[in-house]
Amino acid sequence: MLAEAKLKEQLRSIGLRDGMDLLVHSSLKRVGPVDGGADTIIDALRDAIGPSGTLMMSTVSGNVTPDQTIFHVLETPSSVGALSNVFRKRPGAIRSLHPVHSIAAMGPKATFFTEGHLEATTPWSPDSPYGKLMRNNGSVLFLGTNFSANTCIHAIEIEARVSGLYKESTTALQIIGYDGEPHELKHHWHAPKRAFYVDLEHFVERAGGLTYGQIGNGISRLVDAAILRETLLPLFRETPELAIVRLTDSSFVWE
Repeated sequence: MLAEAKLKEQLRSIGLRDGMDLLVHSSLKRVGPVDGGADTIIDALRDAIGPSGTLMMSTVSGNVTPDQTIFHVLETPSSVGALSNVFRKRPGAIRSLHPVHSIAAMGPKATFFTEGHLEATTPWSPDSPYGKLMRNNGSVLFLGTNFSANTCIHAIEIEARVSGLYKESTTALQIIGYDGEPHELKHHWHAPKRAFYVDLEHFVERAGGLTYGQIGNGISRLVDAAILRETLLPLFRETPELAIVRLTDSSFVWE
């Protein structure tokens, strides 16, 4: 059982510091049992980045599909782990309105990172939370997980104009906002592909943008989001086949 004091020590050791704007992807199974559970982890993360830092978590809702098209910002669960569901329900947490690829955020820049997500051209455009993170000195903590959960890579794919990654057809999704206001969004779904995002870690590490460290029972990764973009954007523009195998002949580019 990982004690809160040891957890805080490990978070500091991997590089968390006051004032960070931090997006967290997590696998509690790989971290292992923590005294106090998800709430202790959230408290420790907030303590590590201090009151001037903004804590964010992906709250992707995989249960919104072409057959189930309604997203309720308060009620629709995250499908990317228990930690994100506890976090999005915290008093003061703000969740962006994108029906499939939302984030939740707490801290002084929570509104900045979450606002406008519904209006962004794609879920990962420069004005999306992921685009803003990479352009505003943000960081990403892969807590017990790795680049297989790296949502920011989709933003890099979009910026690099990699073709064939999304279906050209769309589904109209219905969004219910915080005040019950209705919205509609036409969404392109992922096209079939095989991704090898984990193989990209060594490029980012070599560029000085990735630190490994043990947190609980698992290995975690802290990534400088700006270096992530600077390192991988040329790769996706020139040799995307190093990271993805497209299983479609489509030339469609979502932009």
